[in-house]
Amino acid sequence: MKLGFFATFVVWFLIGGVVNAPAATKVDLSKSTLGINIAENRSIAPPPAFFGTQRNGTEVVHLLCGSIFDETCSAAYAISGWNHLSPCIEPITTNCISSMYAIDSSDNRVEGRFVKFVTTKSKYEYPASDVNNLPQGRSQGGIWELPGVTHSGGNDQYYVSTNLQLGINKVSGKKITTEKFYFSSFGATISPVKEILGNYNQIEPSDGFAFGIPKSDGPNSCVMTGGGVCYLPQEFPKEYRFGLKVLLATKIKGWFHGRVFQPVVEVKSEGLGQTITLEASPLQIPTLYERVNTSEIGSDFRTFLSGERSFAVSDSYFMPGNSGKEALDMAGYWLPLVKDKASTSEMVWSVRTLSGEQDSDYSRCLNNTNELTGIVTTNSLVYSAGPPTYNKAEGSLDYKLLSPHFSATGEVATGTYDLVLSSDVARCIYGFSKAPIQAVISVVGGDGENKVATTLVREKNNWIMLSAKGFTFSSPTVRVKLSQNAAVAPAVSSKNSVKKTTITCAKGKKVQRIYGVKPKCPTGYKKR
Repeated sequence: MKLGFFATFVVWFLIGGVVNAPAATKVDLSKSTLGINIAENRSIAPPPAFFGTQRNGTEVVHLLCGSIFDETCSAAYAISGWNHLSPCIEPITTNCISSMYAIDSSDNRVEGRFVKFVTTKSKYEYPASDVNNLPQGRSQGGIWELPGVTHSGGNDQYYVSTNLQLGINKVSGKKITTEKFYFSSFGATISPVKEILGNYNQIEPSDGFAFGIPKSDGPNSCVMTGGGVCYLPQEFPKEYRFGLKVLLATKIKGWFHGRVFQPVVEVKSEGLGQTITLEASPLQIPTLYERVNTSEIGSDFRTFLSGERSFAVSDSYFMPGNSGKEALDMAGYWLPLVKDKASTSEMVWSVRTLSGEQDSDYSRCLNNTNELTGIVTTNSLVYSAGPPTYNKAEGSLDYKLLSPHFSATGEVATGTYDLVLSSDVARCIYGFSKAPIQAVISVVGGDGENKVATTLVREKNNWIMLSAKGFTFSSPTVRVKLSQNAAVAPAVSSKNSVKKTTITCAKGKKVQRIYGVKPKCPTGYKKR
């Protein structure tokens, strides 16, 4: 069984560097004010490094390794690591970024060109090893140039990161030899950036999965820092879609979720590995960052916050994340307090693997494949964790959303929802044949009212692609119903369904044999 250390370890990196991880604490309702902080997690995975997992008595410790072959990692019973894929430039030919590109409204494609790594060299970086399925551990992403695709910062440079979490289980006290790293998670982000020079240092690892960054001056909003540079995010140029193609030596399976609009995915198996191409438009996401007087909190919310339950809190702000039950519950209580209005918004292009639970119908069908099986994306403030739920009563795939009714500018907010689902998995869930599948998308409000939405449904290259946009938010559920025309039963041969007989008819010396269901002798003939 793979070591699930990533499930229990969370590092919070927001734009501009490191903030304190939200501690799980009980709520102090005697404080005069309480705050909420829900924003798209533009978290960037830590720098390339490895940690050896060891037991110190009853305690499990994670110690920083100088390399996967040093004494610390050799003594460990498992090795865990972080990685940002490098570009596919010789001698790197696998576990790398093959292409980054943009497509304009006229379908003209602009190929990106790798410019540089964003951070300076670190002593914890590591070389690639095909034997161990280990990508090159170099920097925390890179800068790519898209000639002519100029963003609001006045240049055509984009920060690109495709990050992996790696792991190996091994025998304590022995160096690894031919063991192969598995990929426990995958994430990708594209962001237009402008370089700001200053006292900007890069993140450094230390024991216990700890990562620190020295205090830096300047605006606290960098996508990445390193080598005296802050990579400040900018607005995407309009009417462009952006894409990435990655080559992996081992397959990533399961679900992705993300902040992109109308994604198109292509997955090709390459032996034990795969090539993944993902193209989509960036998406505008609302944020919620507010404080209220504790006296304004109603009795239901106080009951929710009271008792033995603990919540993720940082700097006195609740930080429930943007997916899952706690995020949905917390946003449901906070939105009325902030007049159902977003604080700000930001344009984002990012995808990552889903860690939420999935129901038995998905599990049954996903166990039969080692491929990527679906992507779900939305611009909702918070949403369900995991893939859509299969609603047997309705025969639908349901997905819960919750977002402010008003945008930060005071306009009525409109929602988007995209689902890309493997045709094979959909047919397995529903028990469908290979015949074409039809789909209907509906958006049902919290009061049961159907929301008006523009929808798009198509099936191509073994993917079912569904998109809904233009609906308003009021705790809606997006409901996708798949159907298939009943197969036409083949005509049943009459010889199998009705018995035929033969009779002999005679007229003088003439004899005829008549074969049929109810044979009769011709006129003038008599049956023998």
